[in-house]
Amino acid sequence: MNIYVVVEGEIGERYVYEKWIPLANPEMTRVDTIFDIASNHFAIVAGGGYPSYFDTIEAEIENVNSVRNIDRFVIAIDSEEMTFEEKYEEVSEFIRDKPCAASIFIVIQHFCLETWALGNKRVGPRNPRHPTLRKYKKIFNVLERDPELLPPYDRLNRAQFAERYLRTMLNDKNRNLTYTKRNPKALLHKTYFTEVKKRLETTGHIASFVAFLEAFR
Repeated sequence: MNIYVVVEGEIGERYVYEKWIPLANPEMTRVDTIFDIASNHFAIVAGGGYPSYFDTIEAEIENVNSVRNIDRFVIAIDSEEMTFEEKYEEVSEFIRDKPCAASIFIVIQHFCLETWALGNKRVGPRNPRHPTLRKYKKIFNVLERDPELLPPYDRLNRAQFAERYLRTMLNDKNRNLTYTKRNPKALLHKTYFTEVKKRLETTGHIASFVAFLEAFR
């Protein structure tokens, strides 16, 4: 099986997918570009953010149709301030009149990749040291409640709050752990992926992560 992936836009998001896809399917090996794909390979291209990723999706469908050896074309984007259903329909409508030689899988990160990352209970201290994290936990405890229900906070929309929450949580766990969209190193280890998957399987939380697993298994 060969898979080609468009991620939303941040370079860090591509790093996470490069590490997580082989964990979801150990038979898959990353190559640099769509033109390097031969057998059980995947390649990833950054979409350039909203709304630029629509241009990228259209261009890469043409590449998929050109090389003719891609089995799955995966589109992975954030829902941001839309509902899961609204974002899924927006993407579905865009590709509806664009024939693709591969099966298309739409992965909606609801509402962002950081929401999934907040599902790792092992990095969430039950007794935070940092006062900011204690405040965040009082507002919404991601260890007990579904991170996909995280509300906006102060001047932050929910995606911005998820990113800030994740960074603060990691720093509280270990000062050497951090997270930025360009440097997601803390998320790249196998145990991080395993804990996110475990959260879905044991609680039903972060339900949009199901689409990721289905796209690459």
